[in-house]
Amino acid sequence: MAEYDNKAFNAMKKLTKGKASNLFQESGFTESTYNTQSTDKERGAYDVKAYEILSEMYAADSAKNKFKNIDFNRYVEILKPELFKERVLSREGDQKLGDFFLDIYEGDFDQFRASAMKAL
Repeated sequence: MAEYDNKAFNAMKKLTKGKASNLFQESGFTESTYNTQSTDKERGAYDVKAYEILSEMYAADSAKNKFKNIDFNRYVEILKPELFKERVLSREGDQKLGDFFLDIYEGDFDQFRASAMKAL
């Protein structure tokens, strides 16, 4: 399967080489560690950790009465990437969570969210 992913990725790079947008170099596009270097066992551990992070955020927001009648699944569904990133990447954010998010998911919130939901 990885062989086909690599072929597709290389084909996309070749197609965009020299284009005005130069998608892969100018945008800083990189594939995440979660997708490229992690074993199934490691991915499972990352899924659990992502779930725990979002679960803690949900519990903290619930305790502050930031919303009513919203369950965890709905909370994760409507959580804005900008808010999550602000909480883990800002100066006041949790540096360890921010590092985990950037190192494993390359800052891709959608992938992080999907990973967390796999752990349910």
